[in-house]
Amino acid sequence: MSNLTESKKRDFVSQLIVILQQNSSLLTDKGFDPTAKITQLQTELATADDAEGKQIEAAAAAKDATKLANDTLDVAYTDGSATVDLITGLLGKKDNLVLEIKKLRNTGHSSKKTPVTE
Repeated sequence: MSNLTESKKRDFVSQLIVILQQNSSLLTDKGFDPTAKITQLQTELATADDAEGKQIEAAAAAKDATKLANDTLDVAYTDGSATVDLITGLLGKKDNLVLEIKKLRNTGHSSKKTPVTE
């Protein structure tokens, strides 16, 4: 398989189809009827186009899912922070429980090893 990019491969196949169509008589006169090959390449290119469309849709869905995950995590974090503020108000800033809870933000420990990113 060549090291061509996807767009260059797609362009190659498209141009080859046009060349085969434009030179069909010449090729047929030389013993090669390109009709079946043209149909085959058109079908394969259409299948590749459909697959690329699905790939683009999947990438968009993944971005949407990441945004949703980040947004819902932000809500949970905001609610958690408000709870810390509530507990701080009840127990005072110097209470040992409050001091331990506030360390949670600075320890870098979490249940997930990898951060969620957009």
